[in-house]
Amino acid sequence: MKKWYSKIDRSTGDIVKRKQFNNPERALNKPFVWIPEERDAQPEYDKKTHKLVQTDTIPDLSDMTVDVSPDDKRVLGFDVVALTEEEKAGINISKIADSDGVLARMIEDILVIIAQGGTLEKDSFADEVWEKINARRVLRGEDEV
Repeated sequence: MKKWYSKIDRSTGDIVKRKQFNNPERALNKPFVWIPEERDAQPEYDKKTHKLVQTDTIPDLSDMTVDVSPDDKRVLGFDVVALTEEEKAGINISKIADSDGVLARMIEDILVIIAQGGTLEKDSFADEVWEKINARRVLRGEDEV
């Protein structure tokens, strides 16, 4: 079965190339070596409070007097990091923006009723409209209507 390998420049630690191989023979005493990649599974996390940050761990291969160990590998993983207050606010703003179309339709309905001389009451609008309005208010930290 083919597996991903990274060609590493031992002097800099830079990744020069990536390629799939089927159990290749590797020269582990050269300035450029192929090491296998290992991918960690994506962990479970609460998307309301945290985010995933990709990690890339490559062993130090810079000592040219020592052959690279056949067990050395590049590990691609994830760290779970708490969202900043700005990121949380941004998520709330995008949730509010998602319902802008409903709010625009409601404003249009209000203007039509006013233009036609009608009266407005809470019952003039469907329950789903009030649910969306209340969801927006809660996201802003305000009380429901």
